[in-house]
Amino acid sequence: MSFIVSQLSKNYDSQVAVDSLSFSMKKGAVVGFLGPNGAGKSTTLKMIAGFLQPDHGTIALNGISVQDDPIAFKKMIGYLPESNPLYDEMYVKEYFIFLSEIHQIANARKRIADVIAQTGLGSMQHKKIGALSKGYKQRVGIAAAIIHEPALVLLDEPTSGLDPNQLIEIRNLIKSLSAHAMILFSTHILQEVAATCTSVLVLHQGKLVANTSIVELLQPTQQSVVVIFEEDISAHLMDAFWGKLNFLQQDKHTLVIKMKDPNLLKQNLMRYALDNSLNIQSLHTQETSLEEIFKLLTH
Repeated sequence: MSFIVSQLSKNYDSQVAVDSLSFSMKKGAVVGFLGPNGAGKSTTLKMIAGFLQPDHGTIALNGISVQDDPIAFKKMIGYLPESNPLYDEMYVKEYFIFLSEIHQIANARKRIADVIAQTGLGSMQHKKIGALSKGYKQRVGIAAAIIHEPALVLLDEPTSGLDPNQLIEIRNLIKSLSAHAMILFSTHILQEVAATCTSVLVLHQGKLVANTSIVELLQPTQQSVVVIFEEDISAHLMDAFWGKLNFLQQDKHTLVIKMKDPNLLKQNLMRYALDNSLNIQSLHTQETSLEEIFKLLTH
């Protein structure tokens, strides 16, 4: 079981929404899809789901391309859009019966019972969807995305607006789905990525700026050096010295710099300050949080 995106691009007139995006997934993967607003996450998910036609590139699931055989491809995916469109006047179980008929699911009664149990909707199955809380509506949306047992599940902001208890429940549900499918979900909640995902993709201005495992992303090698100068450092940042570093300017005097060898970086900073008649007020190493890594990648 494999999913491959290669050189995917999408433009809206002169605006580049997705720029030559490539990545792959295998069975059991839970991949967090991160990026600032407007980075191209939802556009990418819509192209994968077959709602948008890419300008360039290919999308293939288990050897079947969405461009060459869209019907066969779409049968293998489940999709929960950010808006989670549901029929509020339908009862939960009635909705699943409706979906099972659309997907032509064999032994639909058993499959519906399994999905209701898997998503914890047993006590809600005879209620109208419109009467459910947001957390239970998200469960209904996820159940609708997996009822036909897809190989790839796309979830667009599945935990948005949920309270802490609901977050934990949906997080555990997403983890459980990976036993039978590949999961790709976008989120703005970075803690959810650390708690749920096996790897992460980070988009910035349509480009892929990170494609790595959570373990590697949070390695001690991701330490940062914080340096505070007495002088305004802004005018010096055009020097070639800074062009080689991955840094974030917090204010006119403070820089946060990510490097695999913090000790070497400190030595180089001391030498640079001496050569340029700058005074370092503070210089120390700190563990980089997921939020700080995200800022560094998308700055």
